[in-house]
Amino acid sequence: MPYIPKYIQSSINKAKMMRKPSGEQGNYNSAWQKVSVNYRRANPLCEVCLLLGEMVDITPGDYKGCVDHMIPITRGGSMYNLGNLLALCKSCHDTKSILEKTSVAPVPIYMDADAKILPKDKADVVSWLAQMVQRKRSMEQQAGA
Repeated sequence: MPYIPKYIQSSINKAKMMRKPSGEQGNYNSAWQKVSVNYRRANPLCEVCLLLGEMVDITPGDYKGCVDHMIPITRGGSMYNLGNLLALCKSCHDTKSILEKTSVAPVPIYMDADAKILPKDKADVVSWLAQMVQRKRSMEQQAGA
């Protein structure tokens, strides 16, 4: 790659250059967007908050929530299989993302026809995540009090 000294003016606007998606971002295309929107229309409430007795809206639009993979794609989870998807609000998704870096939900798994990993029972994953979210919320309340 050629080197351009800082004192020479460049007509290249780096902010407008097309960037190649890095890592798992390359997996999320228009097909995924359709799956995500349709899943949120079918499941308009956060599945974890619903188990905790709260009704948090995550319908498409306004970045209220997202559809997440219970078994991450990077760990061999199925991309489009509905058995691997979970509707989450931003708060629950953030908690799950933090937990994914340190642990995996302690639930039985199996492989689908495409040799991708799926949780055996979605309810186990949701209840485990609900316990983790509830624990995090109680710790935040104790720290604030």
